[in-house]
Amino acid sequence: MTCETGVSGKRGEFGKLGIVACDVIRHEIERALDGRDVPMKVLEFALHERPQEMPAAVNAAVDGLTSSEGCDRVALGYGLCSNGTVGVSCAKGLTVPRCHDCIAMLLGSPARYMKLFLDNPGTMWYTDGWIRNGADPLSFYERRYLPRMGAKKAFKGMSLEIINYTSFCLINNGVGDIPFLRERVRESARFFNKEYREIESDLSYFRSFVDGPWPESDFLLLKPGEKVDANYFYKSPEAFLADGGMAAP
Repeated sequence: MTCETGVSGKRGEFGKLGIVACDVIRHEIERALDGRDVPMKVLEFALHERPQEMPAAVNAAVDGLTSSEGCDRVALGYGLCSNGTVGVSCAKGLTVPRCHDCIAMLLGSPARYMKLFLDNPGTMWYTDGWIRNGADPLSFYERRYLPRMGAKKAFKGMSLEIINYTSFCLINNGVGDIPFLRERVRESARFFNKEYREIESDLSYFRSFVDGPWPESDFLLLKPGEKVDANYFYKSPEAFLADGGMAAP
């Protein structure tokens, strides 16, 4: 592995930045940019349902920013995402969240996610982007299961898919229509007989994502042409929290 671990800097040190991101976190990134004109390519959430197509689609978007927009570095608004980003590279260098998925970003850091995972392993997380993209269980039930299976079979099928989850938790980071999101998650919790929870978060991770600094605990800084490698991400929750500089708040 040759990634630039331990590097911490500001966005300007790398020249013109471009962003390739999943639509699930688009609003958080836009808020973190505070109206600044930064080239950004947003890809559909549905790519997660076709993970074999993700690397090529993400890489094409990355290459487009360096070739047509003249970006000197690209920040990738994806984590490992079920290996959907493995093999992605950038001729100018790539900044990648050191996260298995976007939930760690939305909670504020990989360390905070690990701590919350250990404390509440049966939690399903909800945000503006997940609900907006219909990626929550109630939306799956209403839009996919119910029309083709009928209420009884649809409920049973969806319930089996989420049987290991005990609570539905809204990540309240101030993005989106929070009263609507809160009621939607409550409705989903009631429908599937799960506990409703809510946790506060902020946009600090996304502000660091677009502006730096990028500490080793939270980000990977890949050199020009270096590919995303799954080995950069894997570590048990206990080992992650025990590692120096990665203590949860």
